[in-house]
Amino acid sequence: MDLAAPSKESIIAVCQKIVKDKGLRAINMRAVASECNVAVGSLYKYFPSKSELLSVTVESIWKDIFFMAEKPLEFSDFVECLSWLFASIKEGGEKYPEFFSMHSFSVASKEIVNHQRMEEYFAHLKGSLLEVLKKDTKIKKDVFNDVFTPMVFIDYIFRIFISILLDSQQGFDGLLEMARKCLY
Repeated sequence: MDLAAPSKESIIAVCQKIVKDKGLRAINMRAVASECNVAVGSLYKYFPSKSELLSVTVESIWKDIFFMAEKPLEFSDFVECLSWLFASIKEGGEKYPEFFSMHSFSVASKEIVNHQRMEEYFAHLKGSLLEVLKKDTKIKKDVFNDVFTPMVFIDYIFRIFISILLDSQQGFDGLLEMARKCLY
């Protein structure tokens, strides 16, 4: 076994590969150390616990899923952005089989996910959606007011999005149509 310490990035890459090949449950300090060909103690230099390792792994997979599109992230309208988001989710589900179902289990059980980090990432996603919404010149002028603000709309869309994501039997077409009818 090579006892040289790997980089944090190489550990995360190994974790992503494990999730692709064996699923999220296969992530543990011994398995990752073995795949990295290092002693278990080398991992603790970067990740003080299995929980931290899993949190960083989940976050890296979310980033990979939402930033793996070939085209630049410029959209003609909000619904096009949502369509891209859903296509990214579909591609991510194919790239990381069972990730979403296992991730939702871990969120529900509060077993492995750093909720603060996940909330920060989701806040970033919602902020990006809000920016796209604000730039959409096709939106009817009277859609938003003091009660139904763009941020309220984004919060509703995101909650429904997460609900659909956790229910693998449901598609995103209804949400796209709802957004289309509401905005245009």
